Amino acid sequence: MMKPSFYAEIIQASPNPFVCFELIRDSNNKVIDGIYKDLNPAYECLVGMNKDTLLGKKVSEISESINLKTLQLLKASEKAKKNDKADYYFESKKQFYRIQIFSLEKEYTAISYTESTTEVLQKHVAQEDLKQTENQLSLILNSTEEAICGIDLNGRCTFLNLNCMKLLGIKEESEMVGQPIFNHLIKDSLSTEETTVKQDILNKLIGKQPCQSNEIYFIRMDGTLYPVEYFVKPKTSNGTLLGGILTFADMTKRKAEQAEINHLMFHDPLTDSFNHIKFEKLKVACDNEKSLPLSIIMGDVNGLRRINQHYGHYEGDQLLKAITTILRESIPKTGYIARYGEDEFSILLPNTDSSQVSWYIEKIQDAIREYNDQISKDQAAINLALGSETKCTMDYDIQKMINKAQDYMDKQKMLNRDSMRNILLTSIKTTLLARSKFTEEHAERLVNLSKSVGKKMKLSPCQMDELALLAELHDVGKIGIDDAILNKPGKLTDAEMDEMKKHSFIGYQIIKSIQGLADIALPILHHHERSDGKGYPDGLTRYDIPLLSRIISVVDSYDAMTQDRPYRKAMTQEEAIVEIKKNSGTQFDPEVVGFFLESIAEFLKE
Repeated sequence: MMKPSFYAEIIQASPNPFVCFELIRDSNNKVIDGIYKDLNPAYECLVGMNKDTLLGKKVSEISESINLKTLQLLKASEKAKKNDKADYYFESKKQFYRIQIFSLEKEYTAISYTESTTEVLQKHVAQEDLKQTENQLSLILNSTEEAICGIDLNGRCTFLNLNCMKLLGIKEESEMVGQPIFNHLIKDSLSTEETTVKQDILNKLIGKQPCQSNEIYFIRMDGTLYPVEYFVKPKTSNGTLLGGILTFADMTKRKAEQAEINHLMFHDPLTDSFNHIKFEKLKVACDNEKSLPLSIIMGDVNGLRRINQHYGHYEGDQLLKAITTILRESIPKTGYIARYGEDEFSILLPNTDSSQVSWYIEKIQDAIREYNDQISKDQAAINLALGSETKCTMDYDIQKMINKAQDYMDKQKMLNRDSMRNILLTSIKTTLLARSKFTEEHAERLVNLSKSVGKKMKLSPCQMDELALLAELHDVGKIGIDDAILNKPGKLTDAEMDEMKKHSFIGYQIIKSIQGLADIALPILHHHERSDGKGYPDGLTRYDIPLLSRIISVVDSYDAMTQDRPYRKAMTQEEAIVEIKKNSGTQFDPEVVGFFLESIAEFLKE
């Protein structure tokens, strides 16, 4: 048997580096350091230090470039099996060494180094290149704005970049790798599509086709939804489908920008109500059976141009904002408010009948009065003309409904002192007063009494406005009658009476051409018709005569009988009432007479 000294001589003469350590352990019996006990000349050459310098020294006391790897090897030695091997690259030598660790006894470990072959070096270079490539790919993946992840054919995540982790709300890649990514993808909750995101993606992958989605939602780990769109590309190897690469683009900012664009496109920038473009779309959307009865309120700001000129455009803008606020607070949330024009508003009210609309209009007018009572003298007051109309069947064209509401609104403007159209009406009335015995007092009495009767008959707000205009303008045609006939103190001849009768037709011709007054043109034409058909100009009978004409006929006759005329003295109110009753059913509509008598009784009490 060979002596141990023989083996020692072989090790000392070996061209391969060899070193032996005494292990140092901590209180837990873990290796934490080692002491150099022996080494051969080849090891001296490897580390560039002589034997005397190293023997007895701790590894931790030696140069860091040497001790770092050596300490790792020592710590690994207690777990090493016999003849465990590993490759180690010495930077100073530019050489790979095959390392073999020997556990001699519990307290000693020996390490031998053998120069590696070119094959090992090439393997190392290839591994370094692969590592560098992976680092570059990782840098690219983590630098892109998109969230990227890989999936296998079961939809499990194989990798994900930093943005994908951020999108999901996770800190470690391991939290998602191996987990099904489809659990975090859903379509819009309002979508009517039957397929799921998983089905959409896997169907495309199976067909090996790229696939781009519309908007879907990413479910974060905390349960919140993130709007995204995705692009999926199949991942293959030698024609075999392995899975896919999913790329997600965050749609949050784009959705916010698009929402802002849509808001600006369909809203008035001053009042933030809908604009005319949106109103036209809403008009079409509401024109259906489900929205019936469908009502509309049209509003026009009286004197806005004058307010802008007198107070400045800022004050005019503030007024429009205040009107918008009043409208919003006065109608239900199911209604739609739009700034229809520079000084016009429109309100669409689905499932709202005419009585409800009247109530909303009253609410708006009450709010306007309250606003005007609270403002200072330096502020412009709100003066808003309102008109409404209701559509109860699909046969009624919605545009005709809107036009009708505008006509009613125009009548309101005629009655409003601050309206430009009222200036025209005032001019007509002034001419009428100058040409005939028609007085402002007579007009005021007719308006008040007519409105009292109309209220008893439960006329709509629009009909009440028409009735008030008719009371003032029913004799407007007398402008075209000769002064000699108009102001004759005695009884008219038959020829003169025929000429006088033309005033109803002349009035009809004048009024029908004026915007906002066309609806009272026929009542003006027929306000001298009789229930028995003996009136003029067309000899109409009771229900063929416009209702407003029938009301004015009674009221005007009563007022005429109770006022002095050049050819007769006035009757008492009691005498006039008897005369009205006497002619009920012949000259006058009996139903109207009944409501008139109720109204006049209240007037007499006052």
